[in-house]
Amino acid sequence: MDTPHRPSASSGSSSPPAATPPSSAASARPRAHARCFALLTDFGLDDPYVGQLKGVLHRLAPAVPIIDISHGVPPHRVETAAFFLAASHPHFPPGAIFICVVDPGVGTPRDLVAMETGGQVMLAPDNGLLHLAAEARTDAVLRRLDPARLPEPQSATFHGRDVLAPLAARLAGGESPAAFGDPVLPTDLARPPWAVPRREADGVHAAVLHVDRFGNVVLNLSLREWNWLSTCRLHLPDGTLIDIARAATYADIPPGRTGLVAGSQGYLELTADKASAAERHWLQPGMEVLLEDCR
Repeated sequence: MDTPHRPSASSGSSSPPAATPPSSAASARPRAHARCFALLTDFGLDDPYVGQLKGVLHRLAPAVPIIDISHGVPPHRVETAAFFLAASHPHFPPGAIFICVVDPGVGTPRDLVAMETGGQVMLAPDNGLLHLAAEARTDAVLRRLDPARLPEPQSATFHGRDVLAPLAARLAGGESPAAFGDPVLPTDLARPPWAVPRREADGVHAAVLHVDRFGNVVLNLSLREWNWLSTCRLHLPDGTLIDIARAATYADIPPGRTGLVAGSQGYLELTADKASAAERHWLQPGMEVLLEDCR
């Protein structure tokens, strides 16, 4: 085989020397976590609250990017925020810090909590917001945050801006969540009625977590545990009884009927093709339905 020509040092060539490939030791070195802040609130965009939250983060950690999951959680709908978090955090990198502020009990004796999982940290009030994400992660470490170790709030009604944002900036700077609170068991934290579906003699009792803009009704039935559900009779909150069936896609649901679909967010949904199942059956977050004779 011909030997490739390489100009000598005296040839006057200005070509830079060939780059040295990284050693196997260097290539095996673990990469630093990709830090980012992920925001999830019920603040909406009409008021200055989101801007103030972002302003604090940018002032204290200007190099860390800020990503909005949603600020459109309906006011005080913790179950919807819990669903948004559980469905969204797997799509973020290790190193992401989630600031979750749907906090109807702000300023009361309710606690603030943190969850560490897969290199991520999630900060939230102790009102069930972390429950759906925590139950899906066997590696989750939960902590009750100690008020004495947290930033001092400027206001009793805006802990997202005054406490969680400065805390998130400190975590992004390298401090450990262990410096701000001690581990607790999942059973030590708030578990609202909507958090856990119940299988009883009359069927599966499920709660509505979210209604999306298409009218799909997301139930608290994760595909991880409940994907076996098939043909059912659905008891609605107003006492109406309807027949529903599993469908692979929205288009597979017959016109005028309601189906049960494995949604893209990891939960079962009550759906209708090109129509709103929520409007058809007057369903809203927080309501309970009964799926009878599921097989």
